[in-house]
Amino acid sequence: MSKIGVAIIMKNNTKKILLALYNQNKQLPSPLSVQQLQRVVPTLSNGGFRSLLHVLAKQGLLTTQRVLQKTTVNISQQGMLSLEVEFPALSQKWDTWAGSWECLVFLGSPPFDKQFRYLRTQLISQGAFSVNRGVYLAPGAFSDVILQECQRRYHAHVLLFKVADWKVATEASFIIEKYGLLDVAEAYSGISSDVNRLLESSEYKKGLIYKDKNAISLAYDRVASVLLEDPGFCLFYFPSVVSVKKLLVSLHNLLQALE
Repeated sequence: MSKIGVAIIMKNNTKKILLALYNQNKQLPSPLSVQQLQRVVPTLSNGGFRSLLHVLAKQGLLTTQRVLQKTTVNISQQGMLSLEVEFPALSQKWDTWAGSWECLVFLGSPPFDKQFRYLRTQLISQGAFSVNRGVYLAPGAFSDVILQECQRRYHAHVLLFKVADWKVATEASFIIEKYGLLDVAEAYSGISSDVNRLLESSEYKKGLIYKDKNAISLAYDRVASVLLEDPGFCLFYFPSVVSVKKLLVSLHNLLQALE
């Protein structure tokens, strides 16, 4: 959260709008028209939708521009950072993650943190998981917050080291189980199939009436729900599954095909 100061607590409609505008290539903005973007939150009235856009623009999460009597909406840098705080799986660090892990082992607990209750809570909140009692793994590296805490107050009470190799057995099975990665992978596959079906349908290609006016909105609901469960490295263990970023690009293309 330090990247953006005070994090904004996002409501569901805000999440969906920012996900619809999400752009993995931050150098190439791809705005949507107001009409296209409104498909993401069809239950809002025209007035309610425009009011929400005004609030999000005031918060610095998106920008609007009017050219040739057409208003377009784009996500801001602040909006991208806020979205990555809300959904850590969108962080660019996972794009190049090669399966490295760090391990933290509890020794004797210090008097100021009996049984490591505080540190344990911090580890879980930062995405680490317990392999066994007093042994925690973190993908890539423990956060700067954890590292600073260990260096400042726990240096005589913990061991922290990088896992160079898995000698006896692969870590994949218990990583997949601990993080529920199979459910995440299956959910993304299901959403991808539905989005591809929509992209291929003649109704969408012509930009005309479509059978289920809530289909796009429901797809974004599902993506937002799965993202809350996705630690970010699902693709590493299930490389054949479509990435959430490509899924968002497909949804974005779907919106752009509509007028």
